[in-house]
Amino acid sequence: MRPALRLPFREALYVCSNCRQEVAPRGISPLARQFRRYASSDSPSFLERTRSKLWNTEKPPGAADPYTGESQLARGVEPEQELAKGETHKSQVLATEDYEQAETWDGLQAIGYLQKDKWIQEGTRKADKYARYGADVRSRSVLYALHQTTVELCLMSMLGKPLTSICDVPRHNPQILQMLDSCYVDASSPQQWNGALRFSSQQNMEALLFVFNQIGGESTVKVEPSETLVTDKSSKEDTHRSLSLADPELKFAFIKRFSQLLGRRISDKAITTSWTVGDILTGMATPLKEKPIQVTKVLSKKAASGQLPANVKFSPKRLKKSQIDEDHGRKKAIVSEFYRRGLNIRGANNAGFRFEKS
Repeated sequence: MRPALRLPFREALYVCSNCRQEVAPRGISPLARQFRRYASSDSPSFLERTRSKLWNTEKPPGAADPYTGESQLARGVEPEQELAKGETHKSQVLATEDYEQAETWDGLQAIGYLQKDKWIQEGTRKADKYARYGADVRSRSVLYALHQTTVELCLMSMLGKPLTSICDVPRHNPQILQMLDSCYVDASSPQQWNGALRFSSQQNMEALLFVFNQIGGESTVKVEPSETLVTDKSSKEDTHRSLSLADPELKFAFIKRFSQLLGRRISDKAITTSWTVGDILTGMATPLKEKPIQVTKVLSKKAASGQLPANVKFSPKRLKKSQIDEDHGRKKAIVSEFYRRGLNIRGANNAGFRFEKS
């Protein structure tokens, strides 16, 4: 390595870090002097060395450097005694003889989460799976779905079961579905859903009561098969559309099941304006937003068929002022005055100008 040179400070710009101390001029201020990085940690701080040089003594007067050493907040505070492994303060130990301090996590109850191994052992649950509402339901036509929903809710009301529990059954056996279609609803008392259902035969009644008893938990009402509930559907007209939906709980269950069987959403307008089962069909058939009526088309049809008087005239577009003057006869008077005064008429050479000079 080349020997160190005593260069002026402004010329000592490109030197290595090891030679920088030798190259720097001796008259430089100690505040701007750079010290080596490998200085021992026991050496006094930079400010202490600066104060020593200013006072020309190793022990300068005045307070010591406040930015060196331990924190000022920790001064005057007695350090806590370190506890041995496994020891705790007496105030933290419960005053019970059965208390045993845990040293590991084994056996402690996990709160708020499940460990990965435990999650795998438990497996997935019903709540962990996502299925679109009505994905496993075979949709039916509107009339059949309406009748099936009415019969199912009549059965659930008769057995005292929760009405919305029927929605947990996505589809029925074809034989059960045929039995439901053969049932008859007597709406002589529209408010009484639990006594409006009539069965086609004794065998169908026993089968349906047995099947629906297994839905929605235990039944709160015990229904025994009776001959009074058996009626031939072909002999009477089905009046299930007259049943009332005034009960909010019943209406909610009906709309939910009916929408599930249809596989489509029922509009809010159809729901809020329906007070009977038949009103649901009327609300669904009504378009949500009627198309505006174009008066021009209606008047054109009436004029073509001769329903309008001969002196009635209409235009599909907005008329200009000149067109209004022509229709009212003012244009002829204006043009005549122009000819009398010998003035030029703007638009006289236009093909649409229909004035005839008298």
